Amino acid sequence: MLVFLLLTGCQADSNGTQTASATENYKETARDAADEAAGKGGDAVTDEDAATIETWLTEGLEYWRQTQDVPSLITHYAERQLGITYVGGLLDEPDTEQLVVTLEGSDCVIYVEMSLAMAMTTMQARTGYDAFRDNLKLIRYREGEIDGYPSRLHYFSDWLLTNQEKGLLALQFQDEGLPVIDPPDFMTRNRENYRHLADDDAMFAQIRAMEERLAGMRLAYIPQERIPEFEARFQTGDILAFVTTVDGLDITHTGLVKMDGDRAGFYHASLTGSVIVDPATIHQYTQNRRNVNGIVIARLQSPQN
Repeated sequence: MLVFLLLTGCQADSNGTQTASATENYKETARDAADEAAGKGGDAVTDEDAATIETWLTEGLEYWRQTQDVPSLITHYAERQLGITYVGGLLDEPDTEQLVVTLEGSDCVIYVEMSLAMAMTTMQARTGYDAFRDNLKLIRYREGEIDGYPSRLHYFSDWLLTNQEKGLLALQFQDEGLPVIDPPDFMTRNRENYRHLADDDAMFAQIRAMEERLAGMRLAYIPQERIPEFEARFQTGDILAFVTTVDGLDITHTGLVKMDGDRAGFYHASLTGSVIVDPATIHQYTQNRRNVNGIVIARLQSPQN
């Protein structure tokens, strides 16, 4: 069970379960959308989901014009997705790399990406699906374009650092003497668990080269026991990444911060069933997970930053 969850980028809650039949039903929907997209040369998205996203963007632009507040805008889109069923491995369903977009299921990374891409589109005063698609590609892929499986940002530490380099987000607390994450190499060490790598030596070599580039990275994190010291500086809508103790892996789960006064909670796609506001605080959540030893916080940048 643990290996499957690590492959999706989201780790199970200690008492979390999801039925195999529910997972397969939602994955079948994703496969159908991918097959249809492949035939049209487009994205793996249904017409219904694309229309819903455009409706949300139209509503979101009106909200943005009233508030001009980035945390509130991210919250607006984070809450539109509450209740979407958790499904692991959706991005890996197509046989060839495509831009998977779905409101029929989500995982922890998809949830964060969808929320940020919609917020970015709104801050650009755009409401069309094509604009959202461009922003999602910019976030999800190293160069903002799809060029096979290795072009996707598979490790979330890489996702964070690369999107900071693009100017899309700002990592927080990086110059405060905190410990740093060890560079990941989980994918190549567990090649047999990745169907795109298992029998493709050329693709495996590309992923290994990516990991070697990450060996020089520096990404600081807040240790679990020190989280209360930093909570007052979190903002609603901040990107939240849970650092893992699993050998070779960097980040095991992601979400979005939800501040309620001085209480630091969070939204996430929970393996217990769906996208939720977690009943625990961030600190409580880390205390209850054996394989989590800290967090990374990042903040979406507004166009004027």
